[in-house]
Amino acid sequence: MTYIEDEELIDGLYNFLDEVLSRSVGTFERIDRVGIILDVLMPEALIKALQTVERISLPEAENLFMDGPVYSECEREEFDKLVLQQLEAKGKHH
Repeated sequence: MTYIEDEELIDGLYNFLDEVLSRSVGTFERIDRVGIILDVLMPEALIKALQTVERISLPEAENLFMDGPVYSECEREEFDKLVLQQLEAKGKHH
């Protein structure tokens, strides 16, 4: 589920969460830092951001997060066209 499309913003959030994790647990070799950040901390941060921005309850924000971002039909069609163009350019579309 992509809520942030700006790579710099994603990197900044990841680095921030890595710093938070470092302060919380130190530098344990046994933990999967990337997994904890991507599977636990980043979704929690995004849910909290949705709750704050949308001014909704935590359960509503969790449901909104689980449903994924909402794209219009026009955005979906544009994405599909882009994918087809890329496949045709690579000669993989039959």
